[in-house]
Amino acid sequence: MNKKLIILFGAPGSGKGYLGDCIKEELKSSGNNDFLYISTGDLLRAEIKAQTKLGKEIEKIVSSGKLVSDTIVSELVMKALTQPHTIKILDGYPRTEFQMFDIIAARDMLAHDIISIKRHTSVDLIKERVSNRRICRNCKATHSVADGCCPKCGGPSEIRKDDAVIDARLKEYEKNTEPLWYELVKNSGVTLVADGRSEAKHLAKDIMCILLAKV
Repeated sequence: MNKKLIILFGAPGSGKGYLGDCIKEELKSSGNNDFLYISTGDLLRAEIKAQTKLGKEIEKIVSSGKLVSDTIVSELVMKALTQPHTIKILDGYPRTEFQMFDIIAARDMLAHDIISIKRHTSVDLIKERVSNRRICRNCKATHSVADGCCPKCGGPSEIRKDDAVIDARLKEYEKNTEPLWYELVKNSGVTLVADGRSEAKHLAKDIMCILLAKV
């Protein structure tokens, strides 16, 4: 049986991460723990937190509002895709033509059926969400500014460095990433476009129906 790869596509701040969390909860509720959540942001932040030579390089790139090189990101993502889980959820990838090529290659080489979900969110809503988003300095959990301290560990909160340069990130997305959706549609078994204001929990249930129909 082919493995399933759910690709969460959309602009920075469009709600991909929260949707991913909802899908994870739906999978757990159904008794399915054979899944892996792959966030390019988490992979990169892990390198930054470790303060490796690569992590320091990534930190400088992210702080300037630019995208980390395809070579670095693809290496981290492809390593994750080789893990033996039946279902993988990929958040924040592909972002460039080079990465799109890697996804197609991974689909064929690793026998993954692709289910692509686009979160279509207006720029105004994205900026509103980002302005209210914080990250814990200790455990790196993302939460709302209304929470004050981190609701998970009580640690101090701060603005994410990539959120501080959201305008530059949105321009990068519009120029290099958004056009990839049409190529992704051609190479996916199932595609879905969801409005950014739609309730993520309800959307996750719909995605579960699609996923179960493809299993």
